[in-house]
Amino acid sequence: MIKLNHRNRFELSIKKDVYSSLNKNKKIVHLFRSSNVGKCAKLFDDYFQQTTEINAKDWFLYYKSIMGIEIIKEVSEKIKEITELDLDICYNYSKFRILCQTWNGMLNEIDVINELKSEFPNVEFKKAPYELDENYFTDWEAYSKGTLFLGIQIKPITYKLMSTPYQQHAKLNHDVQRKKYIEEFKVPHFLIYYDNGMLCESETTTNKINTLLINLIEVK
Repeated sequence: MIKLNHRNRFELSIKKDVYSSLNKNKKIVHLFRSSNVGKCAKLFDDYFQQTTEINAKDWFLYYKSIMGIEIIKEVSEKIKEITELDLDICYNYSKFRILCQTWNGMLNEIDVINELKSEFPNVEFKKAPYELDENYFTDWEAYSKGTLFLGIQIKPITYKLMSTPYQQHAKLNHDVQRKKYIEEFKVPHFLIYYDNGMLCESETTTNKINTLLINLIEVK
Protein backbone atom coordinates (compact mmCIF):
# COMPACT_ATOMS: atom_id res chain seq x y z
CA MET A 1 0.00 0.00 0.00
CA ILE A 2 1.32 3.45 -0.97
CA LYS A 3 1.57 5.83 2.00
CA LEU A 4 2.40 9.48 2.62
CA ASN A 5 5.53 10.18 4.66
CA HIS A 6 6.06 12.95 7.22
CA ARG A 7 6.79 15.43 4.40
CA ASN A 8 3.45 14.67 2.75
CA ARG A 9 5.19 12.84 -0.10
CA PHE A 10 4.28 9.39 -1.34
CA GLU A 11 6.86 6.67 -0.86
CA LEU A 12 7.40 3.65 -3.05
CA SER A 13 5.65 0.54 -1.80
CA ILE A 14 7.53 -1.79 -4.13
CA LYS A 15 11.23 -2.57 -4.22
CA LYS A 16 13.35 0.10 -5.88
CA ASP A 17 15.01 -2.38 -8.23
CA VAL A 18 11.58 -3.56 -9.42
CA TYR A 19 10.45 0.03 -9.93
CA SER A 20 13.64 0.87 -11.82
CA SER A 21 13.30 -2.24 -13.98
CA LEU A 22 9.70 -1.36 -14.88
CA ASN A 23 10.72 2.21 -15.72
CA LYS A 24 13.26 0.84 -18.19
CA ASN A 25 10.88 -1.71 -19.71
CA LYS A 26 10.23 -0.46 -23.26
CA LYS A 27 7.30 -2.84 -23.64
CA ILE A 28 5.16 -0.87 -21.19
CA VAL A 29 6.16 2.70 -22.13
CA HIS A 30 3.13 3.15 -24.41
CA LEU A 31 0.77 2.43 -21.51
CA PHE A 32 1.76 5.72 -19.86
CA ARG A 33 1.36 7.97 -22.88
CA SER A 34 -0.85 11.00 -22.32
CA SER A 35 -3.33 9.60 -24.84
CA ASN A 36 -3.86 6.72 -22.41
CA VAL A 37 -3.46 8.11 -18.87
CA GLY A 38 -3.94 11.80 -19.58
CA LYS A 39 -1.55 14.75 -19.34
CA CYS A 40 -0.93 14.43 -15.62
CA ALA A 41 0.86 17.77 -15.30
CA LYS A 42 -2.06 19.55 -16.97
CA LEU A 43 -4.61 17.66 -14.90
CA PHE A 44 -2.79 18.64 -11.72
CA ASP A 45 -2.58 22.24 -12.92
CA ASP A 46 -6.34 22.28 -13.54
CA TYR A 47 -6.92 20.81 -10.07
CA PHE A 48 -4.51 23.31 -8.48
CA GLN A 49 -6.18 26.31 -10.16
CA GLN A 50 -9.63 25.44 -8.89
CA THR A 51 -8.88 24.72 -5.23
CA THR A 52 -7.66 26.81 -2.31
CA GLU A 53 -6.02 23.94 -0.43
CA ILE A 54 -4.58 20.86 -2.09
CA ASN A 55 -4.54 17.41 -0.55
CA ALA A 56 -3.67 14.00 -1.93
CA LYS A 57 -7.13 12.47 -1.59
CA ASP A 58 -8.78 15.31 -3.51
CA TRP A 59 -6.08 15.11 -6.21
CA PHE A 60 -6.76 11.38 -6.66
CA LEU A 61 -10.52 12.00 -6.82
CA TYR A 62 -10.06 14.81 -9.33
CA TYR A 63 -7.91 12.64 -11.58
CA LYS A 64 -10.44 9.81 -11.46
CA SER A 65 -13.31 12.22 -12.18
CA ILE A 66 -11.58 13.22 -15.43
CA MET A 67 -9.92 9.98 -16.54
CA GLY A 68 -12.31 7.44 -15.02
CA ILE A 69 -11.91 5.12 -12.05
CA GLU A 70 -10.75 2.10 -14.06
CA ILE A 71 -7.75 3.53 -15.91
CA ILE A 72 -5.10 2.61 -13.31
CA LYS A 73 -6.54 -0.87 -12.95
CA GLU A 74 -6.54 -1.35 -16.73
CA VAL A 75 -2.92 -0.23 -17.05
CA SER A 76 -1.93 -2.51 -14.16
CA GLU A 77 -3.58 -5.53 -15.75
CA LYS A 78 -1.77 -4.91 -19.04
CA ILE A 79 1.57 -4.61 -17.20
CA LYS A 80 0.83 -7.92 -15.48
CA GLU A 81 0.23 -9.58 -18.84
CA ILE A 82 3.54 -8.26 -20.21
CA THR A 83 5.76 -8.78 -17.15
CA GLU A 84 3.98 -11.64 -15.31
CA LEU A 85 4.48 -9.75 -12.04
CA ASP A 86 1.85 -9.88 -9.28
CA LEU A 87 -1.11 -7.60 -9.93
CA ASP A 88 -0.55 -5.79 -6.61
CA ILE A 89 2.97 -4.82 -7.69
CA CYS A 90 1.73 -3.65 -11.09
CA TYR A 91 -1.09 -1.64 -9.51
CA ASN A 92 1.16 0.06 -6.95
CA TYR A 93 3.68 0.84 -9.70
CA SER A 94 1.01 2.33 -11.98
CA LYS A 95 -0.59 4.37 -9.21
CA PHE A 96 2.77 5.72 -8.07
CA ARG A 97 3.89 6.62 -11.58
CA ILE A 98 0.63 8.27 -12.62
CA LEU A 99 -0.65 9.93 -9.45
CA CYS A 100 2.00 9.91 -6.74
CA GLN A 101 4.97 11.06 -8.85
CA THR A 102 2.90 13.97 -10.12
CA TRP A 103 1.89 14.87 -6.55
CA ASN A 104 5.44 14.63 -5.21
CA GLY A 105 6.86 16.74 -8.02
CA MET A 106 4.25 19.47 -7.62
CA LEU A 107 4.74 19.62 -3.86
CA ASN A 108 8.47 20.04 -4.38
CA GLU A 109 7.71 22.97 -6.69
CA ILE A 110 5.37 24.53 -4.15
CA ASP A 111 7.93 24.13 -1.37
CA VAL A 112 10.53 25.98 -3.45
CA ILE A 113 8.04 28.78 -4.19
CA ASN A 114 7.14 29.02 -0.50
CA GLU A 115 10.84 29.34 0.26
CA LEU A 116 11.05 32.23 -2.21
CA LYS A 117 7.87 33.78 -0.79
CA SER A 118 9.46 33.88 2.66
CA GLU A 119 12.40 35.82 1.18
CA PHE A 120 10.21 38.08 -0.97
CA PRO A 121 6.87 38.59 0.82
CA ASN A 122 5.94 41.51 -1.46
CA VAL A 123 6.42 39.49 -4.63
CA GLU A 124 3.45 37.58 -6.05
CA PHE A 125 4.39 34.17 -7.43
CA LYS A 126 1.72 32.81 -9.77
CA LYS A 127 1.47 29.25 -11.06
CA ALA A 128 1.74 29.48 -14.83
CA PRO A 129 -0.98 27.87 -16.97
CA TYR A 130 -0.06 24.47 -18.35
CA GLU A 131 0.18 25.89 -21.88
CA LEU A 132 2.90 28.30 -20.75
CA ASP A 133 4.90 25.43 -19.30
CA GLU A 134 4.42 23.32 -22.41
CA ASN A 135 5.37 26.08 -24.85
CA TYR A 136 7.78 28.23 -22.84
CA PHE A 137 9.23 25.85 -20.22
CA THR A 138 7.78 28.03 -17.45
CA ASP A 139 6.26 26.75 -14.20
CA TRP A 140 5.78 30.02 -12.30
CA GLU A 141 5.85 33.76 -12.88
CA ALA A 142 6.87 36.49 -10.44
CA TYR A 143 5.11 39.85 -10.21
CA SER A 144 6.00 43.04 -8.37
CA LYS A 145 3.04 45.39 -7.85
CA GLY A 146 1.24 43.72 -10.72
CA THR A 147 4.19 43.86 -13.11
CA LEU A 148 5.64 40.63 -14.47
CA PHE A 149 9.39 40.64 -13.98
CA LEU A 150 10.50 36.99 -14.04
CA GLY A 151 9.64 33.58 -15.46
CA ILE A 152 10.69 30.50 -13.49
CA GLN A 153 11.18 26.84 -14.28
CA ILE A 154 11.77 24.52 -11.30
CA LYS A 155 13.57 21.21 -11.74
CA PRO A 156 15.13 18.56 -9.47
CA ILE A 157 18.92 18.76 -9.27
CA THR A 158 19.05 15.52 -11.26
CA TYR A 159 17.91 17.49 -14.33
CA LYS A 160 21.22 19.37 -14.24
CA LEU A 161 23.08 16.05 -14.47
CA MET A 162 21.08 14.53 -17.35
CA SER A 163 23.51 13.60 -20.11
CA THR A 164 22.13 10.92 -22.44
CA PRO A 165 21.69 12.00 -26.11
CA TYR A 166 17.90 12.02 -25.68
CA GLN A 167 18.13 14.08 -22.49
CA GLN A 168 20.58 16.52 -24.02
CA HIS A 169 18.25 17.00 -26.97
CA ALA A 170 15.36 17.69 -24.59
CA LYS A 171 17.46 20.23 -22.68
CA LEU A 172 18.34 22.02 -25.93
CA ASN A 173 14.63 22.27 -26.74
CA HIS A 174 14.03 23.70 -23.28
CA ASP A 175 16.71 26.33 -23.89
CA VAL A 176 14.91 27.34 -27.08
CA GLN A 177 11.63 27.66 -25.18
CA ARG A 178 13.27 29.79 -22.47
CA LYS A 179 14.72 32.15 -25.09
CA LYS A 180 11.29 32.39 -26.72
CA TYR A 181 9.79 33.34 -23.35
CA ILE A 182 12.41 36.05 -22.80
CA GLU A 183 11.87 37.46 -26.29
CA GLU A 184 8.08 37.45 -26.11
CA PHE A 185 7.51 38.62 -22.54
CA LYS A 186 10.58 40.89 -22.29
CA VAL A 187 11.61 39.61 -18.86
CA PRO A 188 14.38 37.26 -17.63
CA HIS A 189 13.82 33.55 -17.12
CA PHE A 190 15.46 31.55 -14.31
CA LEU A 191 15.96 27.79 -14.27
CA ILE A 192 16.27 26.87 -10.60
CA TYR A 193 16.87 23.53 -8.91
CA TYR A 194 15.76 21.76 -5.77
CA ASP A 195 17.00 18.81 -3.78
CA ASN A 196 14.82 17.10 -1.16
CA GLY A 197 12.22 19.82 -1.62
CA MET A 198 14.66 22.65 -0.86
CA LEU A 199 16.02 25.31 -3.19
CA CYS A 200 19.59 24.72 -4.34
CA GLU A 201 22.00 27.66 -4.46
CA SER A 202 19.40 29.71 -2.60
CA GLU A 203 21.70 32.65 -1.88
CA THR A 204 22.62 33.02 -5.55
CA THR A 205 18.97 32.86 -6.60
CA THR A 206 17.78 35.39 -4.01
CA ASN A 207 20.60 37.77 -4.94
CA LYS A 208 19.62 37.58 -8.61
CA ILE A 209 15.96 38.25 -7.79
CA ASN A 210 16.95 41.17 -5.55
CA THR A 211 18.93 42.64 -8.45
CA LEU A 212 15.90 42.36 -10.74
CA LEU A 213 13.69 44.11 -8.16
CA ILE A 214 16.21 46.92 -7.73
CA ASN A 215 16.41 47.38 -11.50
CA LEU A 216 12.61 47.39 -11.67
CA ILE A 217 12.44 50.21 -9.15
CA GLU A 218 15.10 52.19 -11.01
CA VAL A 219 13.30 51.79 -14.32
CA LYS A 220 10.07 53.05 -12.79
